[in-house]
Amino acid sequence: MRKSWALSAAAIVFLLIALTFLLFPKTSAESVTIEEAQASIEQLYGGQVDKATATEEFYQIEFNRNDGRYLAAVNRADGQVASLELIESQAPSKVLTETEAVEFAQAAESGEVDEVRYVQESNAYNIELLSDTEKKMIIVSAVDGQIMDVQKEARDIAAAPEKPAEQPEEPASEPERIISQNAAIAIAKETLNGEVDDVEFVQTDDGGYYLVEIDDDATDREAKIQIHAIRGETMTVEWDD
Repeated sequence: MRKSWALSAAAIVFLLIALTFLLFPKTSAESVTIEEAQASIEQLYGGQVDKATATEEFYQIEFNRNDGRYLAAVNRADGQVASLELIESQAPSKVLTETEAVEFAQAAESGEVDEVRYVQESNAYNIELLSDTEKKMIIVSAVDGQIMDVQKEARDIAAAPEKPAEQPEEPASEPERIISQNAAIAIAKETLNGEVDDVEFVQTDDGGYYLVEIDDDATDREAKIQIHAIRGETMTVEWDD
């Protein structure tokens, strides 16, 4: 009797366990965590996840890319993306370089470039040009070079006169030489009559002097003779052996 009761009790327990698995199947091993869903979105679409929430069937994941902000619905059971929605479009990145934007501005308006500034919010270049009478602000689209706006104002030239161009300094005038180079040579040859190898003028505060080098092959003598450029007198004589 006891054996029959024990078998009946065991059968009841087994039946309860079977009903538990049938009514409440274990799904955690097959489901996807929210962290796995976020990693999957970043791998699939790039960008960076900003916000993730869970509903009964889906993970709602918001993420940012260069071109906008998106909302993805990821199935919690199998990790598949059920939907993808663009929430907010971002302004496109600039395409034109600063040099190219300046070329567009100067093709539209004349003037010299005074300042160039890129504005990220509008994805445009603000370029300031100066002419003789006007200051101009040209707004150029960084996408295609379109002139988005032109603002002009008169320049008050009288209030800010241009600085006169600096005149080049005139070289200091040399003191007047009374005697010429040929005259200095003639005076030097009074000391040694030979062939002139070199003549050099040296400027000094009292008028300068000539250095005349003479070589006399007949006597095998050489001399460097210093002749004053104004007075014409022989100042020194250096003989070479």
